[in-house]
Amino acid sequence: MATANGTLNGLEVIEFEFAETPRSTPENPRYFKEVLKVLLADGTVVYNCVWPNCEFTRPKASGVWPHTKVHKNQTKTPKAAPDPSAIDVSGLTLAELIERAQKATWYSAELDAALKKLTKTTRELEELRPRVKTAEKQLQTIRSAFAAVA
Repeated sequence: MATANGTLNGLEVIEFEFAETPRSTPENPRYFKEVLKVLLADGTVVYNCVWPNCEFTRPKASGVWPHTKVHKNQTKTPKAAPDPSAIDVSGLTLAELIERAQKATWYSAELDAALKKLTKTTRELEELRPRVKTAEKQLQTIRSAFAAVA
């Protein structure tokens, strides 16, 4: 389930199961691995990303499935750097060694900058998440009003 506290879009989750794919048949049911069909306390059914703490929802499973690609990078484990003592630099000139040291320093600075940007963006995302939820509720209210009139 997407949230640890059992809520999604501000509503209690009643039940959830893996969503069926469009190719599913009664004789041969097929399910998405990354999409959940969720029944909420108000009786609505939404489709939710299966990743922990991801509250991405759509009214159809086909709308959630493309989103799951954003999580693919989260499953990859970074390659460990080789042990510095195992790198043979005896065949390199002093100029090549200096160039490598400069590149290592540059990469380190770039990594630090990227981590700072990631931290800032994550903080901004957490600040905006409540506003997004409120806007989604308001949009749902507007859609319901238009559906009632039509």
